[in-house]
Amino acid sequence: MNESAELSGSLGFLSLGDIIQLLGSSGSTGVLRLINRYAPDPGFIYFIEGNPVNAQNGQMEGLDALYSFFGWGSGSFEFTREAILADKRITKSRMGIILEGMKLLDDGHIKKIGPAIALEKVADSKGKLPKTSIVKGPLVDYMYVVDEEDFFDGEHIVEEGKHGSWIWVILEGVVDIVKEMATGTIPIIRIGDGSFIGSMASFLLQGHIRTATAIAVGNVQLGVLDSQRLAQEYAGLSLEFRTFLTSLDKRLKQLTDRVVEYHGGNIQTADILKDKKVIIQQAHDADEPLYVLKQGRASVVRNTENGPVVLCHLYKGDFFGEVPFLHVGQEPGGAAIYGSENLKIAKIETVSLQKEYNRLSTTFKNIVDNMATCMSVTADLVCSSLNKKKATPADSSIRQNT
Repeated sequence: MNESAELSGSLGFLSLGDIIQLLGSSGSTGVLRLINRYAPDPGFIYFIEGNPVNAQNGQMEGLDALYSFFGWGSGSFEFTREAILADKRITKSRMGIILEGMKLLDDGHIKKIGPAIALEKVADSKGKLPKTSIVKGPLVDYMYVVDEEDFFDGEHIVEEGKHGSWIWVILEGVVDIVKEMATGTIPIIRIGDGSFIGSMASFLLQGHIRTATAIAVGNVQLGVLDSQRLAQEYAGLSLEFRTFLTSLDKRLKQLTDRVVEYHGGNIQTADILKDKKVIIQQAHDADEPLYVLKQGRASVVRNTENGPVVLCHLYKGDFFGEVPFLHVGQEPGGAAIYGSENLKIAKIETVSLQKEYNRLSTTFKNIVDNMATCMSVTADLVCSSLNKKKATPADSSIRQNT
């Protein structure tokens, strides 16, 4: 291994998905070099501020090359910080890449190189969620942890509809986030070490009502965060940045609601988009400014093979466009923006927002980053819910309560 490498190790010990999340949480810029004795050449993934922008595996480049590395079940890696001059050919969010890469591997679309291994999954012996990737957060910052709590397999950590003002970080274990319906339980996301349970509203609003249920998968250890300290840090931010964070928080809540609505077939997309015009096109190579909505209403819409999918709605004070320091997997690369006829918007200079983001405490920044990751993953789930509806008349993914 290169002695100047900042991070190195074995792919058998640390999976590619874990490496990508680790480099993302640290905002690293540089080159990840992968070596597999069964591959003729080393592979390279180029990162700028924690986000993969290009990859190379022999003659393959871009996303195809990056996805191919999910088949490297053994070998070694090393990451070296350096300036990146590679062309930006990848705009997909980190977690979107990880989930898609693992799905392609599971479906047999990626060739396995070397001895077969099992990527990190959690067996579903009790039928809570199908096997799925675990969304992990960055390394835990214990400065804001004021207490620790243990939960056992199947215990409800929080319940949808109940009041609560606590927010936790997962120290060890796996938690399922689900929505409850009269007809059954709908899985939303499976989260692991470093992820957070509870939204910003948990420590900002008295009597906050939980919008989803969190269930322990196996034994789970949680760190209780200092809500008062988080609220004080939030209060010290500019009004513009607080409004920006609130806008993101509302998006995430809408996305989880949208999963339920698409499961139930309760969305009439054509009616929603009627009399709306495209403000931002869905395009992976687009470079859009950030806007704030001053008047009217807008919708975030992803174009899929099965038609447009409404991810969420935006109202006065909400932001849309490209956020240079966060990747939420939506516009412009992963969604379009449709606006009403009376729409009025204003361009936002992101330099001041990024400066405030950079000054956040490690814990607060981790909460924001984890929220963006969950938005990206949940948006993909919304779209897959529509695809399942198109594919089968019966919704077999909603399991009946027993």
